Order: sequence, then structure tokens, then C-alpha cells
Amino acid sequence: MQRIDKNYIMIGLVWVLVGMVFGIWLGASNHMNFANSHAHINLLGFVVSSLFGIFYWAYPNMAKSKLAMWQFIIYEVGVAILVIGKVMIDNNGVSNPFLVAGSLITIIGTAMMLYLFASAA
Repeated sequence: MQRIDKNYIMIGLVWVLVGMVFGIWLGASNHMNFANSHAHINLLGFVVSSLFGIFYWAYPNMAKSKLAMWQFIIYEVGVAILVIGKVMIDNNGVSNPFLVAGSLITIIGTAMMLYLFASAA
């Protein structure tokens, strides 16, 4: 069985590294129009992914569900698409389908987490 808790925490640490590098670039280049993207990278990428990993660690029955790996994939793909869309908006101020699709996919992944938690906890 895959260690979904470890996978989530590992990808959360990748997200925080990306967020830190992006944040350093923001400060060094004075591109503060991307501050909102930076926040989404750190909150949805690092914080939520790490919390989901802790949930899977604390409630191992959640990882036994056939939905668990799908939940992981859907959530992380959604966040990546959402962040791309957010960066595009922060760059040119125009809404785009990446943000809309990423937001919906991320919400679906989060709803799946709620279902898994409610079923196993």
C-alpha cells in the first residue's frame, strides 16, 4: 500500500520550497502584484497538503479506501492548475479558464477528503 500520508507531506514540502523561492523572487524583483499567487501556493499547496497528510497519518483507515489515491491526485492537480491560473491573473488581470477549472477540481478534491474523513474517523 502506498503511504499517502508521506506523499502528501512530501508534496507539501515541495510546495513550500516553490513558495519560498517564488517569495524571494517577489521581494528581490519588487513584483508584488504576484503576492496573492504566493499566498495560494503556500496555503493550498503547503498548508492544506501537509494537513491532509497528517489526517491520513492520524486516521490510517482513510488510506485504505479506493478513493484515497484519487483524492490525492485530484486535489494536487487542482491546486497546480489553480496556481497557474492565479499567476496568470496576477500577471495580466484577466480571468482565465485555468483558475476556474483549478478551483473546481480543488474543491472536488477537498470534498473527497471530507467524505473520506467522515467515513473513517
